[in-house]
Amino acid sequence: MNLWRKIGIGIVSMIPAFVLGGLAWNMSHSWLSVIAVIVMVGLFSGSVIAGKFSSSEPSAHHH
Repeated sequence: MNLWRKIGIGIVSMIPAFVLGGLAWNMSHSWLSVIAVIVMVGLFSGSVIAGKFSSSEPSAHHH
C-alpha cells in the first residue's frame, strides 16, 4: 500500500472517531469512554494501514 493511501485512510478514520466519541460522550458523559472509543478506532485503523485485514490473494484490479 502506498504512502498516500495510508495517509488517506488515517484521515478518513478520524470521522468515525469524532462521531463515535461524541456518541460515547452523549451516552455516558465520561471522558474515559471517549478515550476508549478513540483508542479502539485508532487500533482498527492502524491495523488496516498495517495491512492486517488485506486479503492474501492478489486483487483482480491490481496491476
